[in-house]
Amino acid sequence: MINKFTNSIKKLPSSVIAIILMIFSGLCASSMMCLVKVAAEENHPFQVAFFRTIFVIVIFLPFLIKDGMSSLKIVDKKLQFKRAIIGSFAMCCMFYGISITDLAKATSLLFTVPIFSTILAIYFLKEKVGIRRWIAMLVGFSGAIVVLRPDLELGIGPSIILCGAIFWSGSLLMAKKLTITETTTSMTFWQAAGLIPATFLLAIPNWGWPSFEQMILCFLIALAGTLTHFGLNAALSRAEISSLLPLDYLRLLWSVSLGYLIFNEVPLKTIWLGSALIIIATTYIAYRQVKKSKLTSKEININF
Repeated sequence: MINKFTNSIKKLPSSVIAIILMIFSGLCASSMMCLVKVAAEENHPFQVAFFRTIFVIVIFLPFLIKDGMSSLKIVDKKLQFKRAIIGSFAMCCMFYGISITDLAKATSLLFTVPIFSTILAIYFLKEKVGIRRWIAMLVGFSGAIVVLRPDLELGIGPSIILCGAIFWSGSLLMAKKLTITETTTSMTFWQAAGLIPATFLLAIPNWGWPSFEQMILCFLIALAGTLTHFGLNAALSRAEISSLLPLDYLRLLWSVSLGYLIFNEVPLKTIWLGSALIIIATTYIAYRQVKKSKLTSKEININF
């Protein structure tokens, strides 16, 4: 039966498979955020982040055995180290922010990653941006402000998530530069391994040995995150980013559904309005990036 199902999937057009994989990736990403929120109810988010990185290494071992130790060769050690530090801050901010923020609001704010990536690219990579992309970024920031609702209460959770989005944007830019000299296996492994020291140090002040059930949750978080990246990369290898990006925003729908079913969270109207502005802005930025650079989908990083 499994073989029959697999063969029927393979017969589908490549574009349809890409759509399925993109939706699957979004579901895994939303599930991971939900699991982080559940796990953080009994363990500190930094501790959850630490065990998540340990399990990512465990999940990654079969691929390492397959590709061999030579696949872990580092060419640009300095940039790999910097990316590990930035990635550690990004994950800790995201995990802590998600633990104290509604899933819908957290997901909406993480959609700002492409906007921050563009801004950082202007400053660090000296990328030239036209007036239309500047307008798109302003629209995106307006959406973020609508989601945050600082007129009511800014909130530490959403603020930390925005900080995480900025750090993650920096990590993506470094990853883009590392693709010139490093293999995908090397980048993935050292990014995960580099997170271990920082997350461990941050977890020590709040340390408490997790129960077996909590360890299972951390493993599922690592698995969901791995499947998120697998689905995303597989989708991008089959279709252009411009056609897949809108599907990434289905994560908001999944997050709203999970937040309501598990945490009884009902999103405000401002979440939908702000998200719409952010989605319009990031979609246009991605469209302009593809049109201007004429890059293939494999060469472009999009939101985590």
